[in-house]
Amino acid sequence: MNAPRIAVSGLHRGENPQPGAGIVRSLRRRFPDAFIVGLSYDVMESGIYVEGGPDEVHLMPFPTAGGAALLDRLDAIRKRTPFDFFIPTLDAEIEVFVSLTEQLEQRGIKTCLPSVDVLKRRAKQNLPAFADKCGVRIPETRLASDVVNACRAGDELGYPLVVKGPYYEAKIVHNVAQLSAAATHLLSEWGSPLILQRFVSGSEFNVLGVGDGTGNWLGHCCLRKTQLSDKGKGLSGITVTDPRLSELCAGLIRELKWPGPFEIELIREELIGDYVLVEINPRFPAWVDFPSMIGANFAALLVDMLRLDHLPASLPACAPGSFYIRHQIEVVGDINRYADLLKSESGALAGLIDDVTTPASTTKVLP
Repeated sequence: MNAPRIAVSGLHRGENPQPGAGIVRSLRRRFPDAFIVGLSYDVMESGIYVEGGPDEVHLMPFPTAGGAALLDRLDAIRKRTPFDFFIPTLDAEIEVFVSLTEQLEQRGIKTCLPSVDVLKRRAKQNLPAFADKCGVRIPETRLASDVVNACRAGDELGYPLVVKGPYYEAKIVHNVAQLSAAATHLLSEWGSPLILQRFVSGSEFNVLGVGDGTGNWLGHCCLRKTQLSDKGKGLSGITVTDPRLSELCAGLIRELKWPGPFEIELIREELIGDYVLVEINPRFPAWVDFPSMIGANFAALLVDMLRLDHLPASLPACAPGSFYIRHQIEVVGDINRYADLLKSESGALAGLIDDVTTPASTTKVLP
């Protein structure tokens, strides 16, 4: 079988990292001869410049440009740099690409994405109804389309509470002034609806896995976060085994018949020890490379699903007691390369194809 040619998005590895760079590392472990194409929305995504990163990088229009613009850009990229498999990693782009699965298939681009209806069922604003059907607890939740209604919802829920954007960011607020400021920011960044949830005190857990599309999964890894950043992101975590946690998440995947990667976020409530569902993300998490280091390569499993004519074998269980710590390093770039990328960005998205290379790296960044 030929070496796979795989496109991956979401290459930032700094504060609040994206999943793509971890996926690339996982793929290199299993497919050292793979040709990996990075799809970048920002020239400052650090995974562009890291050693062992993508073989080539292309700039993409933001998902807000719409499906037609994304398809046109993919067509232009594949004329220059063919690829067969695509792993999108960002919530906003996944929502667009899910509506384009037929067009992607017609182009010979293989993805593993849910249907539009399945994606909507687990969306933050629809999670209360879905969780109720599954008999799973979630924090008491309200939706708001503006700051005034958000403050009213805050009065109903009481403080502290968590306010979230529809795609990204979550802030814990302790009074109406903090809520008003957070709501204003989230609305300007991500639009509506705002999701407001009663704060639940307890340990945070994440479950990563890959669904087979029929209601089963081909592997999962349960993690307890042990350190959090000031933005609530996991700086470290440890693998755990808890049949209650696995059974709860298996029931959610079974109900959705989820295909492909997912991350389920939960809190084990401090007072009574029950798991409370917080989010179901339609993608790999940023820590996806951690399980590949301990024998469970989820990114490679996904590629096997896409390239084989049968389902691959399930991954082994992640034994409890392995932990990761997020470790920051500096990535060296060249100012001329950065300047060329920045200068060519608008032209690149209009279809220009001038190469931008640097002697310090084997990765080519193509506009």
